[in-house]
Parts: sequence; structure tokens; C-alpha cells
Amino acid sequence: MSAATTRGRPVSIPPAARSAAFRAARADVAAGARAPRMLTAPPRRGWWPDAVGTFTWVTALIVVALWVSGGGIQALLPLGADTMSSLGRLSGLLASDLMLLQVLGMARIPWAERSFGQDRLARWHRLMGLWSFYLLLAHLVTIVIGYAGSSGQTFLGEAWSMILTFPGMLIATAGTLMIWFVVVTSIRVARRKLRYESWHLLHLYAYLGIALALPHQLWTGTDFIGHRWATIYWWSLYAFALASVLIYRVGQPAWLSLRHSLRVAAVVHEGPNIVTVHLTGQHLKDMRVAAGQFFVWRFLTGPGWSRGHPFSLSGAPTTAGLRLTIGTGGDDGERIATLKPGTRVLIEGPYGRMTADVRTRPRVAVFASGLGIAPLMSLLHEHIPTEGPATLVYRMSRADDEVLAADIDWLVQNTGLRHIPLVGPRSRVGTPWLPQQLGHVAGPDAVRLLVPDLDDHDVFVCGPGPWSDAIEADLRAAGVPPEALHVENFSW
Repeated sequence: MSAATTRGRPVSIPPAARSAAFRAARADVAAGARAPRMLTAPPRRGWWPDAVGTFTWVTALIVVALWVSGGGIQALLPLGADTMSSLGRLSGLLASDLMLLQVLGMARIPWAERSFGQDRLARWHRLMGLWSFYLLLAHLVTIVIGYAGSSGQTFLGEAWSMILTFPGMLIATAGTLMIWFVVVTSIRVARRKLRYESWHLLHLYAYLGIALALPHQLWTGTDFIGHRWATIYWWSLYAFALASVLIYRVGQPAWLSLRHSLRVAAVVHEGPNIVTVHLTGQHLKDMRVAAGQFFVWRFLTGPGWSRGHPFSLSGAPTTAGLRLTIGTGGDDGERIATLKPGTRVLIEGPYGRMTADVRTRPRVAVFASGLGIAPLMSLLHEHIPTEGPATLVYRMSRADDEVLAADIDWLVQNTGLRHIPLVGPRSRVGTPWLPQQLGHVAGPDAVRLLVPDLDDHDVFVCGPGPWSDAIEADLRAAGVPPEALHVENFSW
């Protein structure tokens, strides 16, 4: 038996009823009810990825060119105070450029999301964040040393004088402290001690930090105000970054939430610390969302409503509603588990490219661990086998940890899904993504044994970061090309 919450009180829902609801959703899909609102994603490899990469390098070259045109190279020799000031200008320009690219990378611009996916954008975001932080430190140290050398003051005396007397330096100092705070809390050791929602909320201060730290250069920086084209370039880049954030992180989510007016229909307790949330709304036939994608959800239950939760759909989206399956043992889990029917929900998305649009081969194999089954189940709901059944390899520590068992049974009986559970404690020697009793099998060999006709399959992987990384490496070693391998993990 499972339980749903109605007006705050648990109510029994038999598995048969849940299976009936699932069959109704499948019938809705089969009838084509969701076709008008399917997201039409562009091909996996279009011209956008190359254009974005080119844009990144072009902005760096423009920054260096502005520094050179402003006398940056000439100021390097002879070595002295002017050398440090010139290096400070260059490091400040590059830090500014990377910070703005960071903002653009995580502004949730739709074509960037569909071209690269959240995992890849997040990796770039972290890399650019690290280098922009180093360059910002270099800028602060070298520019103060340069000015101190020219004025004859001590390092600390010059730093204090600059903060108090230079236009915009007080707010720039406040912005820099915010950026440092975000960087410190993003270090893996510190991050593990924070709830995801708390870390995410604190991370938003980076936007404010960047907004405060950079404008002083627009007011006083030689490379910003010395040339008309430099001024046009920098103000244009600032405006583009600001507009992207306002449109895609604020305006679009607000419009979607208002238009579709999602509300909780029921909360079904699937097992220990696992619930499925069913949602209904308005104009769902016009919602451009595909199976396998995720939203950032905010449940309007009072205190804590502002915290966003990135949850994947666990069923193919239909005109009847949306479904997500989540663990309640983590952040905000208890609050979500006791959601009342009718609770309003704000959404941001959809995001992710674990969708059918990226497929390049006729068949599908999915590898899931724990709640990584959610987006993959959504894909399996939508998949109609034409050249052989799909394959589900599901890793779990115990047999009773299986999530969405009723859905899996239905797919096995009605679509011929090959369900391969890998049950048992994690292997501590040999292949780490296999259970202990199978750890002696080499990873690439295990992949081929589980999916003998692997070369005919697109492979989707979703689970915790280390598990996903390990199986991704073995899938590549087994010969799965990048265009047929689609990975999403839970690392943050």
C-alpha cells in the first residue's frame, strides 16, 4: 500500500490504482495528446556549440586587444610600478570578461541549454569561476602594488586610500567580498556541510557581487573609458548579460508559472523516504517540455518557499499533468512529503537534454542508480520499441530500494522492457559501479554482458556523480561514441 496526503492527512492508495493512473497516462501519450506541446529540440551537434566556443575566445582576444591599444605592452618595460599597474589592468579585464561569461553560461538561455546541457554548462561555470577568482586576486594585488610604487605609500596604505577615494571602490570592495564568500562556500568540503537549497540561495549573491564589483572599471578604468569602441563593447556585454538574467531567470519563469498555474494534485508515498508528487495545471498542451527534462520547483507552503529544487520528471508529461519522484531524506524533504493538494507551485525550466531528440541509434539502454531512475523512467514511458525492447539496468543496494516498481512492471509486461536489477552493496574493489558480488568483472566487459547488442543502442545514464562517472568511463571504453552516450549526474 502507498499513501497520499489529502488536506494534510495520509490516505491509502492501492498499487492497482496507481497502475491504472499510469495506464491512463500511457493512453494519453499513445493518443497523441501531448504532441502539440512537445519540445522540438535542435540536433545534438549544430552550429551553436562551435559559435559559443568561438564567442568565448573572441571576447578574450578583444580584451587583450583593448589592453594593448591602451598602452599595456609599452608599460611593461622597464620593470617597475607601471609594469605592475599594466598587469593589474590586464588581469582585471580578463576577470571581468570571465565573470560576465559565467553569468551568461548560467542564465538558462534556451539554445545554450539545448546545445550543451546543464552538466557541461555547470563544469564551464565552475572552471570560469575559478579562473576569474584567481585573476581578480591578481588584479587586486598587482594594481595596489603599482599604485603604491607610484605614490610612495605602503601596500596597505595605498589599498585603504583607493577604497576611500576612488569612484565606485567602496561598492566594488563589497562586491568582491561577496564573490569571495561564494567561492569559499563553493569549495567541495564546505559545500558538503550545506544543504543544496541553502548553497543555491547563497550562490545567487554572486550575481550581486559581480554587479557591485565591476562598475568601478566602467567609471575609472582606462581600458573601459579611453576608447569609444571599448566603451561600446563593455556596455554591450554588460547589457547582454543583464538582459539574459532578467529574461531567462526572472521573466520567463514568472510567465510560465502564471500561465500554467501548477498545483499539487496528490503526494504518493512510494516507499521509505520516497514520494511521487502529481501536479495539474492550465494550458498544459502548450507547455514545451519533453520526457527526461527537469524543472526547478518552488512549492508555496510558507517559510522556505523561495528555495528551488531541481527535480526531473519521472513520467512522460501529458495533458493530464506532470509527475516527479523525489527522496525525502534530504533537504526540505519532510516539507515536500507533507504538501497539501492545491498547493501552488512556481517553476523554472524546462532544462536538460536527456531527451529522445538526442538519440542517434534505433534502440535505447538506460543505466540508473537510486533516484536517477526518475528522468530515465520518463524516457522509457515515451519510448515505443520498434526494433527491439529497451533495456533498463537498475543499480540498488537492496531489492526493496527499487523506486517506481509498478511502472517498471507495466513496461516489462506491455513493452517487453529488459529489466536487469543490480542488487547488493557497492563493490569496493574492481568495478565500482557494480555490486560487490560482481566487482571482479571488468567494467567494459560488464557493459557488453548486460547489453550484448550495445552498438545498436543510445545509452542514457543517471545517478550519483561518482557512480555516473565510473560507468561513463567504462561505456566509453566499451566503444560507445560520445554522440550515443548521454549522462546526467546528481553532483552539485
